[in-house]
Amino acid sequence: RVIWAMGTHRNRVSSEKLGFYAILTAMDFKDNVVILTGASTGIGEAMAHDLARQGACLALAARSAAKLEAVAATCRALGARALVIPTDVTDQEECRELVERTLAEYGRLDTLINNAGLSMWMKFEDVEDLSTLEYLTRVNYFGSMYCTWYALPYLKKTHGRIVAIASVAARTGIPTRTGYSA
Repeated sequence: RVIWAMGTHRNRVSSEKLGFYAILTAMDFKDNVVILTGASTGIGEAMAHDLARQGACLALAARSAAKLEAVAATCRALGARALVIPTDVTDQEECRELVERTLAEYGRLDTLINNAGLSMWMKFEDVEDLSTLEYLTRVNYFGSMYCTWYALPYLKKTHGRIVAIASVAARTGIPTRTGYSA
């Protein structure tokens, strides 16, 4: 089952203020093994805390190990199991390792939340270096694709779910968000 959720964030947020809150609270995550990408700040951090309150077994992924450790400590204080797996989702091998380490720790995978993403504020005509757009695409598109591809066989075994966090900019074009909305 694939679930799409849209939300926006500014710095630290509470998922109660975001569109995916209804989705998260409508599902039972007690003892659910969840990989959450982009878990170190913003929407990901808020989701990690909400999932911890619900009793999920978390595999937290982002590039910053230090930030992930802080999020994991809060999740553990809320009573959840939380595994820190520093991951750059633009690296296919690291995405494979994320899934493998989750399986080694918990023995199964029930939910993949593809949340890692970057934004960009610039008109397309003002882009001077296309490598910026390439990197944005690697994070926002290929990162989700890599994680999903490696997780899918295990999610099928558990009849699990994939949650894709997206922006409202994906539905409506915004002139300064061309690379982000692509």
